[in-house]
Amino acid sequence: MERGKTLVIDASIAVKWFNLEEYSEVADKLKVKHINGEVTLVAPVLIVFEVTNALRYSPDFGVEDLKNAVNDLLDLQIVLCIPEKEWMEQALENAYRLGITVYDACYIALAKHLKSSVYTADKRLKDKVEDISLKHISEFRV
Repeated sequence: MERGKTLVIDASIAVKWFNLEEYSEVADKLKVKHINGEVTLVAPVLIVFEVTNALRYSPDFGVEDLKNAVNDLLDLQIVLCIPEKEWMEQALENAYRLGITVYDACYIALAKHLKSSVYTADKRLKDKVEDISLKHISEFRV
């Protein structure tokens, strides 16, 4: 993997950093690559809300745990992108064309905008969307 390569991640990846789930170990390796500067992780700013909402409904998380998790997530200094017209318009088109949520479509559109790949742990999304920029976390190679 080339040094400093930009990779988009979706919330399903970041949640695995806080909940022990299938592919958590692979997601952790991706996070370590980011911390070490070998890759740069990027996501739409909505990742913060999606991750904290997912953890909010985890029985293992109370309010203090959630506060710590959001602080840890922000401390990772993932590049958080605010919506821009160009890739948001593409996201909306993708949402309708592919029959997916606008949330999921945002990650894919941002990756296309950055000429990057997007990693997800959402197998249903990966199976539904045939797009070479969308990769399942199981495809990540250290």
